[in-house]
This record gives sequence, C-alpha cells and structure tokens, in this order.
Amino acid sequence: MDKFGFFFGFYGLILGLAVTELLNGLGALARVGELRRLGWQTGLLALFVLVVVCATWIDAWDSLRGVSLGFAGLWAPILIAILYYLAAAVTFPKNPSEWTSLDDYFVQRKRFILGLMLAAEFTVNYSYRSVVIDWFQHDPEKFWHWYLPYNIAVKLVFVTLILVKGRRANIAMLVAMILLFLVPYWHH
Repeated sequence: MDKFGFFFGFYGLILGLAVTELLNGLGALARVGELRRLGWQTGLLALFVLVVVCATWIDAWDSLRGVSLGFAGLWAPILIAILYYLAAAVTFPKNPSEWTSLDDYFVQRKRFILGLMLAAEFTVNYSYRSVVIDWFQHDPEKFWHWYLPYNIAVKLVFVTLILVKGRRANIAMLVAMILLFLVPYWHH
C-alpha cells in the first residue's frame, strides 16, 4: 500500500464515522417510530452535512495525493475530518425523546454545527492550496471564473445561514447550501 492509500484509508474512516453518526441519529428516530418529527430544518441540515462530507472525500482524492505521513502534512485533513465528525455527531439529539420538537433542537445547535463546518471549510481551502495555486498559475480562467466566485458564494451563504432566524429562512439557506455543494460534485 502506498502512502496515499494508507492516509486515505484513515481519512475515509473518520469521514465514514461522520456518516455513521448521521445514520445513527436518523436510525434512532426510525427505531421509535418518530421520523415524522424530523422536520425540514433538521432533515435538510443532516442532508447538508452528508453532502459536504462526501464532497470533502472527493476533494481529498484530488488534492491530498502528495500528503506526507507526518503531523506537518496530516494536521489539516485530520482536523477537517474531526470537525465534520463533531458536526455530524451533534446534528441529531442523543436522545430524541427528550425533545418535543427537533426544530427546537435545530435552533439550539445550528450555530455550533455550522460553525464547525465553516471552520472545516476554511481548512479544506488550506489543504486544497496546491491545486488552487496550480489553477492560479496555469489555468487563471478556472481560478477567477469558477474557484474564487464559487468559494465566495459558499462562504457568504454559510455566514447567512448561521445568522438567519426563522424556519423559512433556514430552509431556504440550507437548500441553497445543498445545491452549492451538489452542483460541482455531481459529475466531478
């Protein structure tokens, strides 16, 4: 096994645990017959976390092939995986029966979860820097017409989602975030 395969196995494991946390939360609701309590906000947040974790896994395939097996090379990708794992672990309540409304849970945890994900997003940008520098130097059109505007849009919608209040605004921003991540990764 080469260094990248060794690293990717570990990285994929942590990201896989994040997906497992999401599925466990959904499964806890299903086990007690309470899927109807899921609500749009929590359901869309879970879908958003899932889409971002998958997009991060795809990005790792592109950008981390030259990662060194030392803390200097691994701190950023491991931090990303940990941040996404924590966000996924908090997306659903540990004991859903303790909450009369998952919308209340969503409102209470939204900023924490999205703050973790935004920190991970900036760390992803850092870990993707060699690819971005290559685009800047050798494919400026891709950098200026795609990468930079896309990343600005993602950060603006992230901040807006963190700050908005109200069910409809949260749902609209979550849908926008899901689409922002689905579109470029659909046929990567």
